[in-house]
Amino acid sequence: MRYRGEVVGEKEREMDAWRTVGRIAGTAVVLLAVLAALGTLMMPQWRPEPYTDHITVASADTSIIANPAAVPAGAATSDNAAVAANPSAPVASDPSPSSLLADHQGTYRTRTRELTIHLDDGGSVPAILREPVDAPGRRPACLFIHGSGTGTADDFGDIANAMASAGIVTLVPAKRTDDYTPLHRDYPRFARDYTTALDLLELIPGVDATKTGLYAESEGTWISMLMTSQRRDIAYSILASAPVYKGRDQMAMAVSAYARQAGAPQPVVKDVAKLLSLDFAPFDLRYADFDADTVRGSLTMPVFVGYGTYDTAMPIEQGARTIIRDAARHGNRNVTVRYYAANHQMRAGQGLLTAGLPLADGYTRDLADWVNGVASGAASGTRADGWTTPQVAGATPHQQYAAPRDTSSGIIGSLGALVAITGLSLICFAAVIIMAIGFGCAELARRRRLAALRAQGAASVGGLRERFPAIGRRGTDGARSWPGTSRAYVRNVGYSRALRRILGWGIAATTLTLAALAAYLSYVGVSAVFVRHDPTLLSMGFIALRVGGVACAVMCAWLIVRLRDAWRIRRAYLAHGLYPMAGLHSTWLVGRWHWLAAFLALAGMLLALVVMAFWGLFTP
Repeated sequence: MRYRGEVVGEKEREMDAWRTVGRIAGTAVVLLAVLAALGTLMMPQWRPEPYTDHITVASADTSIIANPAAVPAGAATSDNAAVAANPSAPVASDPSPSSLLADHQGTYRTRTRELTIHLDDGGSVPAILREPVDAPGRRPACLFIHGSGTGTADDFGDIANAMASAGIVTLVPAKRTDDYTPLHRDYPRFARDYTTALDLLELIPGVDATKTGLYAESEGTWISMLMTSQRRDIAYSILASAPVYKGRDQMAMAVSAYARQAGAPQPVVKDVAKLLSLDFAPFDLRYADFDADTVRGSLTMPVFVGYGTYDTAMPIEQGARTIIRDAARHGNRNVTVRYYAANHQMRAGQGLLTAGLPLADGYTRDLADWVNGVASGAASGTRADGWTTPQVAGATPHQQYAAPRDTSSGIIGSLGALVAITGLSLICFAAVIIMAIGFGCAELARRRRLAALRAQGAASVGGLRERFPAIGRRGTDGARSWPGTSRAYVRNVGYSRALRRILGWGIAATTLTLAALAAYLSYVGVSAVFVRHDPTLLSMGFIALRVGGVACAVMCAWLIVRLRDAWRIRRAYLAHGLYPMAGLHSTWLVGRWHWLAAFLALAGMLLALVVMAFWGLFTP
């Protein structure tokens, strides 16, 4: 038989439980709305936009043929300026323009010499010189400048040897890497190093200093443009896979293209771009803001622009248009653009890191013919009539995203701030775990002291309550509330069972969601680099991350409600004198330190939710 009071008590407890659920739901809704607003405010002031101004390819044939009729009169005579620049070279008749135009890939055998280049600051780098055997007169020459993926004198071997077989002397110096890291790159220093190598190349016997130019790849094109901005004796410039714009703009475009290529959902494509809007200065990534716009105007000599149509990391159409436009603005219309069915390294394949791929078909042939066409005088000026072939030719390119010209960030403007927020969240969780271990050790110590007192016969209820006020009058729970208010907080290590579960589940869920987010972003990157396309997996993964983020927000809301209730109960107990006195040995640990641990857990969860909001887990 149940008494009326018991029924009423059960109804009151049921209603109280529903009220608690309502408070948790309301808090979670407010928290999710705040996080969604934060996610929107953290969006950069730009977004990846599809590229629509596609370039017109005049012909699929990449062949380059100079116009013999454009050779100026007297071009076959000896160049006094070249002799003055290289007085030690033996006097020999320069090859005639027709001879240069007849020199194609494979015309000459080649020989290789290993050199050491002594740099201005006292350092030195090895280099490999390749020369055509029995080529008459003073020859055109080419200095190779490394990109981010190459650095030894053995690199560019197939390209340099092919050009040498067409009568062009080539020099490939090693790139100094003593101060070259993912975090720091000194482009002005590299420009000085390569300038020293260029001076050496011009002094090589048999080299025509007035017909010496540069071949630069990828990141190296920034260095080559620095060099052309500092000296005007560079006869030509070859830009292969050029980023054209400053690093941040190019990387923003590349990241967007990579994410889409991997099959990432559109929200991920937009959210990943946030990373490229941040200030990298705390990590010394200043080279990302190298201002290519200030040196691009130095391209006043004949320019060859080469891109692979499989290269999603570079602005293969937008960049070519920009180079043509900026060169024309400075009076230079002698820009040749060629597209090949190739990757970023101009290799015939899509894999960025696939080893052993051959060079794109016709690439070295076109390079050699173009350089000899410039050296012959037919196309050595700034006019566009030195060629009989189209300005733009080759495979049809399709650039997916435009490189943004403004990458202003949202309310989080620094990579250091994002890393700090993430790190502080994990530090809070680590501190809570360490404190929990300490609480457990203290609990064991208290139990042993209690057992020792009982063994000594001093365990009267009143005596024990003086020394250990957490013991209830009958050794049972007087209330299930916060430490210092519950009569069982010694046994519960300062927390009620429900609160301990919320803290444990909240920390575990938040940590696992952050780890899953990091793994997801890493997988997107790996998929892009290795050309994996798995939109279903990536879409399902992002949905799972969103669900995990919402679950973490609900756990955080639950913890906020429980802490609010515990604080009110604590105040009530203090008002009635039921809270253990401050002078007691157990109070500072069971009271204050447990509160601190709970607040650290809450702070860690809130910080982690901010990080999740940055990556768009709460943005509609």
